[in-house]
Amino acid sequence: MPSARIRIPTKVEAEILFRSDHTCSVCRTRYKDVQLHHIDGNHSNNDADNLIVVCLDCHSRVTGTRGLGKAYTVGEVQRYKRNWEASVRATRSAHRSVSSKRQKQLISQIDLIVCEILACKKDIARAGQLLDLLYELNLWRGSRQITNSIVEGLRHLALMTGLGSPRISGRVAETLWQVCWHFVGPEDVRMNKHDLALVLDCIDALGTLAEFNCMIGHGRDAAAITAEQLENFFRVGLWYGKQRIANGVIKACEEARKECYTRNKIDFRPGLTSLRKSARKMRRWSIKEQPTWRKQIRRVERFLEL
Repeated sequence: MPSARIRIPTKVEAEILFRSDHTCSVCRTRYKDVQLHHIDGNHSNNDADNLIVVCLDCHSRVTGTRGLGKAYTVGEVQRYKRNWEASVRATRSAHRSVSSKRQKQLISQIDLIVCEILACKKDIARAGQLLDLLYELNLWRGSRQITNSIVEGLRHLALMTGLGSPRISGRVAETLWQVCWHFVGPEDVRMNKHDLALVLDCIDALGTLAEFNCMIGHGRDAAAITAEQLENFFRVGLWYGKQRIANGVIKACEEARKECYTRNKIDFRPGLTSLRKSARKMRRWSIKEQPTWRKQIRRVERFLEL
C-alpha cells in the first residue's frame, strides 16, 4: 500500500531547489519545469537527503517501469542527486584568491561569528543564519587556512553546544557535514591528503558533539541529526576506500555510546537508539560495498552486540 503523502515543508522545498539550481539532477537540462521526487518512494519522508529535483520527463522515467529494460534503482537516483548538487556547489564556490592580509581579517571575523553563535542560545533562527554564513564564507572565500579556521570554530561550537544547547548543536552537526559534502566519490572529486585531514577533523568534531550531547545536553533531535551526519561521513569512507574515515566514525560512535550510560545503566536512551540505528546501516553498507573490511565490520558488529 503506498505511503500517505505529506506536504513537503516550504523551507525544505526551497533548499532542495536551490541546491540543484532549479534544474533536473538526471538530465541537467536547464529551464525545464521540475518536480521533487521521493527517492525511497516514501511520500511521508521529506528529509532533504530523500528528495531529488527532476524534470517531468525524467520523473516519469524514474518512477515508472522500463518494460524489459532495467529500472532506476534507489542507489542510482541517489548518485544522480549527489553528483549534480556537488557540481552546482563547485560552480558557486569559484572564488578569487585572497591576500594574506584579507585572510587574517576573515579569520578574525570567523572568530566573532563563532562567539555570536554561542551568545544565541535562545535565538535559534539567528544561530542558524550565522552557521549558514560560515558555510557560505567557506564556499566563496575558502582557502585551506580559512576552511581550517571555520572547522576549528565549529569544533569549539560542537563542544559548547553539546554541553547545553541541543537545539543549536544539531545545526552545528549539519554544518560540519556541509563542509565536506562535495566528496561524492573519486570518479568525480579527488581526495588528497589535506582533504582527508579535513574530513577526519570534521568527524572528530562530530564525535565531540555526540559525546557531550549524550553525556549532558541530552538533545533528542541533536542525537539523531549527529548520528545521520556520522553516517554520511561513513559513506564517504566507503566511496573512497578510506579505512581511516570509517575507523574515525566508528570510534566517534563508540565514545558517544559510553556517555549514554551512567554506572552501567542507560541514562540517555534516544542517543543510544540513534547510534545503534546508524551502526546497523554502516554494517549493511560495509558488507555490500567493502566486504574485505573485516576489522571494521566486526567492530560495528561488536558495537551492536553490547
